[in-house]
Amino acid sequence: MQVRIDPVANTDAALLGEFLAGSEWPFHYERHVDANWVRGRLESGHFFGADARSFWIRGEASAAPLGLVRVFDLSDMTPLFDLRVASAARGNGVGTLALRELTRWLFAQHPDGGRLDGYTRHDNLGMRRVFEKCGFTQEALHRRAWRVDEGEPLDAVGYAILREEAEAL
Repeated sequence: MQVRIDPVANTDAALLGEFLAGSEWPFHYERHVDANWVRGRLESGHFFGADARSFWIRGEASAAPLGLVRVFDLSDMTPLFDLRVASAARGNGVGTLALRELTRWLFAQHPDGGRLDGYTRHDNLGMRRVFEKCGFTQEALHRRAWRVDEGEPLDAVGYAILREEAEAL
């Protein structure tokens, strides 16, 4: 399988709403989102602007997005990203391929950038495996740092890749 990342456009508001409301996000704080959530994020520059870019994850012959990846804090020395793979596409390597594409894009478009960071919950074993497959190194364990809807906060795990590590892959 191959994937590509295509920029999300201003005109994609309805598609963003459909996509994000169409799946459950079990490892995100907000497991379910709706059109109001998306609208508020669009207005705040969450998906794109001076400091953020978002991309659709698309397959070879797929018209419908397989996922969405957003990179933010682009003006910081350590940008971060949020990766969401649609329920129906999970477990097929989409996340790994998309993170590789995002990493290539970031270092090509931001020549002064030296690293890319990401975080996940300690129990999100699928995402932790994606980080490892993509050459990221676990750098942090933040105890009780990940908010959840119900119950006590969970541990968060931080990963990063340096430019030279990404270029050596």
